[in-house]
Amino acid sequence: MTNKPQYSTQRFHWQPNKKILLLSLCLFPLLVTLGFWQLDRADEKQRILNQYNANQQAAPANATDLVDGANLQYRSAWLQGQLDSSRRLILDNRVKNGRPGYEILEALSIVGMPQKILVNRGWVPASLDRNRLPEIEPVTGTVQLRGALYQTLGGYRLDDGIGRVSEWPARVGWISAVRAEELFAEEFFSYQLRLDPDSAGALQTGWATVSVQPAKHTGYAVQWFVMALVLLIMTVIANSNLADRVTRH
Repeated sequence: MTNKPQYSTQRFHWQPNKKILLLSLCLFPLLVTLGFWQLDRADEKQRILNQYNANQQAAPANATDLVDGANLQYRSAWLQGQLDSSRRLILDNRVKNGRPGYEILEALSIVGMPQKILVNRGWVPASLDRNRLPEIEPVTGTVQLRGALYQTLGGYRLDDGIGRVSEWPARVGWISAVRAEELFAEEFFSYQLRLDPDSAGALQTGWATVSVQPAKHTGYAVQWFVMALVLLIMTVIANSNLADRVTRH
């Protein structure tokens, strides 16, 4: 018979280890928070996919449908006008299939529309020489462009230090309709047009609607919650005689 009743395997006893408890108190809320954050990310991505599916089923928009405040995200559009190849934006740090490159953007003028539309013609590979910008075949005359309307949803923005452009083409780290107004010193519609592969002026196109699917975020959340549960169980075992009781039985 032991002289230390707190280690008895007949009854459960709490034997706190301050260091382990402190570590667990710090880690457990963090793991749970990360789990709920991943669930929020899954909901966000699902809302984006739902919006994409709904607007993709609508009839292609034309110039008369381009109204400020309208929900046009991911909606197909057929727009006729002229592209300004003399003032071209080269969007830096665009990776496709593991290869670095650029996306090429130009301003589209539509007759009777005071605002211009930023058109993303697609991706081109980058030269090993960073000082050498890609040479792009210009689109001349009035053309009909087909693509999907897209409004920047935020994300990482590389500070390129560029304000008003003094020399074209201009290589920039990020772009939005608001920034296009600053760079071109003209008014732009709040959505850009991302060209379809078979559209006039299209380069290498194709954009992922979401970078990570909702199910994957949900899977990450489950992993964080399981880790929190395992931590809780290990904390109880490390601070009690539960392990001795289990092995004796």
